[in-house]
Amino acid sequence: MTTFKQNILILFALLLVGGCATLPTGPSVTVLPAPGKSFDTFRSEDVTCRQWAKQQLGTTPQQAYESNVATGAAVGTAVGAGLGAAVGSTSGHAGEGAVIGAVGGLLVGSSAGSNAGQVSGREAQRRYDNAYVQCMYSYGNQVPGYGTKVAEAPPQPVVAPPPIYLDEAPQFIYSPELNAYVAVGIPYDLVYTGGAYFYFYHRLWYRGPYYNGPWVLATGRTIPPVFFKYRIGQIRYYRDEEFGRYNHDREHYRGRFHHPEYRGERR
Repeated sequence: MTTFKQNILILFALLLVGGCATLPTGPSVTVLPAPGKSFDTFRSEDVTCRQWAKQQLGTTPQQAYESNVATGAAVGTAVGAGLGAAVGSTSGHAGEGAVIGAVGGLLVGSSAGSNAGQVSGREAQRRYDNAYVQCMYSYGNQVPGYGTKVAEAPPQPVVAPPPIYLDEAPQFIYSPELNAYVAVGIPYDLVYTGGAYFYFYHRLWYRGPYYNGPWVLATGRTIPPVFFKYRIGQIRYYRDEEFGRYNHDREHYRGRFHHPEYRGERR
């Protein structure tokens, strides 16, 4: 291969390396700890919310960017090699033409993929930041410019949940979609996860050591991830769906159950 052609390949390679970009691997928003909160606690919440945001996204902004670049490069290389070989064959240099065409296609394809990757990467970053901010805000941390109207609104009264009256302990069935146990066959929305019971009432979740309380409002770190991911309507849907599988063929059902000990109801 001539020196001229070698220089072309080197130039293509340098342009390709120069076109690569690196996107943030974490949140691009500022979050401050709540007054009086220790840094260790804030750092623990930050790690939890980073993991939560990544789960909601299914990937990272950098991975989204690199995926688009790799796809563009592969397509461009294949197309360029074919065109280069076709042009080179007319002058008896099909091999060299294929090489030059492949490198040129790699450059063009990577450039196109980079542009698409930057767009998808920015969208992924935006979604990641939103999920991260919502999680950190739920822990009571300060997010400049976020939730100002909510903070200024008058506090809504918390309505204590009514007692749970049952003649026997409820049966909890495990829902793989929720990664939690949900009570079935009773007129109450109860969830068992993380060694605690949660009771949904008046648009709020309450936490207790037993399936019938006593209940306290679930806030901050006591709120399990399932309640960030799913609304009550979705939780009921997955609960009824899993209970339907159980009722359809109880003899062959291989799901898991949680059977709490019966506690005398307070009336």
